Amino acid sequence: LISGLSLIGVPLTVGFISKWYLLAAAFESNHWYAGFLIVASSLIALAYVGRVAEVMLLKEPPQDGKYVMPKEEAPLSMLIPMWILVAANIYFGVHTELTGDIARRAAEALMAMAGGAP
Repeated sequence: LISGLSLIGVPLTVGFISKWYLLAAAFESNHWYAGFLIVASSLIALAYVGRVAEVMLLKEPPQDGKYVMPKEEAPLSMLIPMWILVAANIYFGVHTELTGDIARRAAEALMAMAGGAP
């Protein structure tokens, strides 16, 4: 769920930083259509991440035997990497020095390739 929020570009996740710099570069270069596409991609991600969140959190599992609910938690070999990625997602969303610099350079390079000012 946290990774989905990052994909949407929710603040305090690492996905927000890159979208922020891409939007800033698009509007500074007068490429409003690129900014529109970035916002549209976030809205599309909101639609399908919202659907996944709805099924995960709000719906009861079917009782027809079609899906089997696990009797125990996933093994640590799966949980530890997942929690490391979740923690990194939040950490780099709050401490933006490294990711902000990388996102800024990437946005400048993309806008330069599109014909905008670097």
